[in-house]
Amino acid sequence: MKKLSLLCLVFLPIFSISQVIDDFSDGNFTVNPVWSGDISNFQINNTFQLQSKAIAADTSFLFTPSEAFENATWECWVKLNLNPSSNNNASVYIVSDKSEMSAGCNGYFVQIGGSPDEISLFIQEGTKKTRIINGINDRTNINIVELRIKVTRKGQGNFELFTKLPTDNDFVLVGKIQNTIIKGCSYFGMKYTNTKTTGSDFFFDDIKVTGDKALDTIAPIWTLFSLELPNKLKLGFSEAMNFANTTFTVDNGIGNPISQISSNDKSSVELIFEKPFERGIIYKLTTSGLTDLAGNPIEITQKTIGIYEQIAIGDLIFNEVMFENPLNSQEYLEIYNNSDKVLNVSGLVFTTRKTDGTLNTGNTIPPHATLLPKSYLAVCTDAVTVRNYHSCPAESNIITTDWNTLNNESSTLVLTNAAKDTIYDELTYNIKWHHALVKNPKGVSLERINPNLPTQDVTSWHSASSETKYGTPGYKNSQYRELLSGSTEKTVWIDPEAFSPDNDGVDDVCFIRYKTNTNGYVANIIILNAVGVKVLQIASDFLLSNEGFLTWDGKTESGKNANVGIYVLYFEMFNPNNGDRKQVKLPIVVSSR
Repeated sequence: MKKLSLLCLVFLPIFSISQVIDDFSDGNFTVNPVWSGDISNFQINNTFQLQSKAIAADTSFLFTPSEAFENATWECWVKLNLNPSSNNNASVYIVSDKSEMSAGCNGYFVQIGGSPDEISLFIQEGTKKTRIINGINDRTNINIVELRIKVTRKGQGNFELFTKLPTDNDFVLVGKIQNTIIKGCSYFGMKYTNTKTTGSDFFFDDIKVTGDKALDTIAPIWTLFSLELPNKLKLGFSEAMNFANTTFTVDNGIGNPISQISSNDKSSVELIFEKPFERGIIYKLTTSGLTDLAGNPIEITQKTIGIYEQIAIGDLIFNEVMFENPLNSQEYLEIYNNSDKVLNVSGLVFTTRKTDGTLNTGNTIPPHATLLPKSYLAVCTDAVTVRNYHSCPAESNIITTDWNTLNNESSTLVLTNAAKDTIYDELTYNIKWHHALVKNPKGVSLERINPNLPTQDVTSWHSASSETKYGTPGYKNSQYRELLSGSTEKTVWIDPEAFSPDNDGVDDVCFIRYKTNTNGYVANIIILNAVGVKVLQIASDFLLSNEGFLTWDGKTESGKNANVGIYVLYFEMFNPNNGDRKQVKLPIVVSSR
């Protein structure tokens, strides 16, 4: 029976990595369990404790696989032979999605010491660290810190942090918090930061981690799709994928890949085909059977791509801007490919113009950013947050970039190449462009009504619909309207004849369309109420093109929204070249849904 128990212990790490138990009594940290990281800066001392041994000022870490997350408990003994500070402190990472810390991680950790001298629970998102359970001040303001820490997670993200000093009879509750931002765990680890003289003053022992693996019910997101000449496609995903049972097929005579190479973490794959891709052809890749490791199928099973062509002025435009973020989301910019070409926008810079006319440094669009013809790209600091807040459809194209906060009143946005000697589009937005019903513009984006409208024209823009949480990042705008509609037999017509300027995304703007039989007409356009009183002068001595439109968003001369009712459009046009004069009166209905 003793042999059977020993056999079970040997094979336990193979069957489950939800539990981690290590007191380092075997004299090493390289097997059962396997710890990885800055191994040269750790040692097992004579009392079988994990001890630091950094020879210079440094930050060092060790991690081991652990999936404990649901109904989990994490315990660890920690000792610091010093009074902790911002330069001398230790952390226990109870949850991490990575075992390498140089680029940050997503997880939770307990910090011992720092400023102030306390033991607190933090959430880490990339490199951003936020204290979520505030420890007791000065609890570690002693020359030698020795304690046990315990963290529990129960129910829907309910954390409790406990500590126990040698003088405590039992664990002391530090605090409680509910936090559900991090969805799972891959690693448990320890980290310490030391100065030149304290490289051997950190100790860890008696590690015990129990709990269940997080249940993954979230569909993976397709994050990367790029073409490399002559015959390679690269695909990237938000998490590790199961490529074993997946079929990939490309149309237009390409077929199935002759080989595929997946990355070590299974989050990306390279597909190599026998035939080369050709310029001027848009190819569609279709996947079948693609899931994450938990079996969740990917929502998007098809994507299109082509060989990149040179970007010309007019190809790329600003299509939406969220310049004051909502409380629980981020600012963003949206770029639209108004051409029939496949464009590589990697390396382009979006920035703002200074008051002296020069450009700020700005931010660069990261690698593998591709825009198909008539497609969208939103850039922000946190693509996942923006996507979730606005409940964006799966096909929305949103990526994470560096960011500089936009002015909440007005600023000039510029989209340029890396050398900043070619400007593709420039927009000076203003908070006053928002709809009259938008009382608080915080968290409301400005959307371009149609990509072919001039950028620097207030009538080209409209506040995003309330039904999309005031934003449509990475996909078709809620206020999008076609430019040409209606009968060409008419001289002046209204589209639609009844509109509801309530910013719900449905018929929020009235288009006043016209068509002339020759050049040279000028127009005076007025909105009158039912008794003939002027409500708004839309245009005065306005030079008309052969055909076009103007808009009425329901505002009056005073800037307020017009009351529900019937109004009259008075459209007078005069051609000084031949003396021809035309007058049209049409009813416009301002309604409410």
